[in-house]
Amino acid sequence: VCCMKRVCNGCLLEARRRGIYNSCPFCRTHRPSDVASAVAMILKRVDKGDADAIKHLGDRYYHGRQGLAKDVPRAIELWTEAAELGSLDA
Repeated sequence: VCCMKRVCNGCLLEARRRGIYNSCPFCRTHRPSDVASAVAMILKRVDKGDADAIKHLGDRYYHGRQGLAKDVPRAIELWTEAAELGSLDA
């Protein structure tokens, strides 16, 4: 959630081997402890124009997760914006 970078399973395994459990294996930011903190972290990345974060937020609206009400039209708007910014997954 922090930096929105996808990490391979090998890197996750190595991070755990090194004792990195509660931090992002890519940027080492501590994982949020509650839903509000997780959403705030996503919104911070969205405000900076991060295409992956915008796509991720769209996913959350589509499924109604992390305390966000299910809103398919909003999800489609976010996915469109993410695609325009270069997200291949949007």
